[in-house]
Amino acid sequence: MSREETIEEMAELAEALFEIIEEEDGTKDELRRAVIEGLAHQNLFNIELVAALNTLASGGNATAEIDSLVLNMKAVHKSLVKAITAWSEADE
Repeated sequence: MSREETIEEMAELAEALFEIIEEEDGTKDELRRAVIEGLAHQNLFNIELVAALNTLASGGNATAEIDSLVLNMKAVHKSLVKAITAWSEADE
């Protein structure tokens, strides 16, 4: 399997994780959900990072991948804030 195929496969699996998370939207454990969502966003960020590096290594223009990285970085941050808030509320 080529590097590009592996990256594409991992991206599809990452999208499937988000579908699973959305299906469990009614979960009572907000902390658990927030942590899982944060991990899923971090996973997607990692995949996008590898895609950008692969594009650069191939001599291509990675502008689109870098733009996606920035968006995913924001999503990771929001997920972490949500998880920390849920954790703090669980301790009260």
